Amino acid sequence: MNPKLNLAGVECLVNDINNKVKSNFITNVTIINSSDILLSFSFYNKEKLLISLNHNSPFISFVDSEINSPTTLGNLNENLRKYIRGSYIIDVSQINQDRVIKFTLNKTNEFYEKETYYLVLELIPTINNLIILDHNENVVFAKHYLDLSASRPLLKGMKYQPVESNPQLVKKEFDYEAYKEDVKSYLLELEGKTKKEKALPLYNHLKQKLKSLNKKILVLEKEKETAESYLIYKDIGDNLLTYMYDENELQKIIDELGDSYNKDISPKDNAVKYFEKYKKALRTIENDNREIEIAENGQQELEYILSIFSYYCEGEIEELYKKYLPKYHSLKKKKEVDSRLPYFIKFNGVTIGFGKNKEQNNYLTFKKANKEDIFLHTSSYHGAHVIIFDKDPKEEVILLASEIALILSNLETGEVQIADVKDVKKGDSLGKVLLNKYQTITIHKIREESKLLLKDQKRFSN
Repeated sequence: MNPKLNLAGVECLVNDINNKVKSNFITNVTIINSSDILLSFSFYNKEKLLISLNHNSPFISFVDSEINSPTTLGNLNENLRKYIRGSYIIDVSQINQDRVIKFTLNKTNEFYEKETYYLVLELIPTINNLIILDHNENVVFAKHYLDLSASRPLLKGMKYQPVESNPQLVKKEFDYEAYKEDVKSYLLELEGKTKKEKALPLYNHLKQKLKSLNKKILVLEKEKETAESYLIYKDIGDNLLTYMYDENELQKIIDELGDSYNKDISPKDNAVKYFEKYKKALRTIENDNREIEIAENGQQELEYILSIFSYYCEGEIEELYKKYLPKYHSLKKKKEVDSRLPYFIKFNGVTIGFGKNKEQNNYLTFKKANKEDIFLHTSSYHGAHVIIFDKDPKEEVILLASEIALILSNLETGEVQIADVKDVKKGDSLGKVLLNKYQTITIHKIREESKLLLKDQKRFSN
């Protein structure tokens, strides 16, 4: 649910903003996406100020200071950084008793002269706007310009005309606590939306790559099928050599072969040609089998990645970009993270670890886990290894770990195998395992709270 900001709410927020950040510098401006902006302050660092220019429900609110996101480049980012970042907040006020907030700011220019700017936020549904004014209140920048045909033109260099007060607006009661809860819900949705926007090129690339692999497998299977039909050439060659001196039998064979038999060369030379076709077919089948195996491994890996894509964190999205789409990979120098490192959550004091690919699964089970820990994996289905780092876990911990195994296999219900780590042996390829003995748990429905717990995942260190 999007937060609803009414007249009383604007008045309340203006007072709150003045109390908390008046006489602060705006130390940073972060453009989360085309609608959402974060402001950070010099002395008040408990919270950041979120400005949401959501089309149907624009609002402003203080939010948890731990929220962090790389800024989105563009015209909005350039102007806010040029005129707003580093400015000193003199006052925050409400304009015309409407849903419009005005920040009065002082900013020191490159010549060390103080300049006055105004940041105007028109938080009116469907016609919201962000406008920067100079000391004469002329428009320096507007997120949405309005041409001269509009009832209230808004062009660069033009004198700003405030929104006319709406006499039909009634000051209704404002529940600030409920409003803040709605903001929290919005932030959760925003996190998913932002991650999806950043990961969309990668997601689409992986889908296309999977589609290409599926097509490649079909082509290889067809080519292999054709090559297998050529294996009969060995028998043809053998028959030609066997009956090359029996004119009647040889003629029967030649008649059956039709145009594929070359009458200009001897039966022996024809046999050699058929043997060559047979050997070529064998090579094709061998090569196709090898290529199909590689393609099917890639297919399985991509299907798994796409099935749990929503559970990848930002760091792992970066790793996937680096592996599958390097040209889109961030050029910023970042501390390299060991991509083998799996993830974990804490539940009732117990650590539950899980991998999201075969390297992480292998590292978790055979390097991170102890022999006394508990291993879980979905039955007859590829997916995450899950480790309970407790030799005698309680039922609620086992239930949650089982649900995680299903969630990370993109399943809502199913059977989960549970075994001591000491009974888990490496299989014939990375990430595959063999269980000496195990028990089976059946999960009929995954709880929503279990899915939410995965949002608190952290990564193991070396």
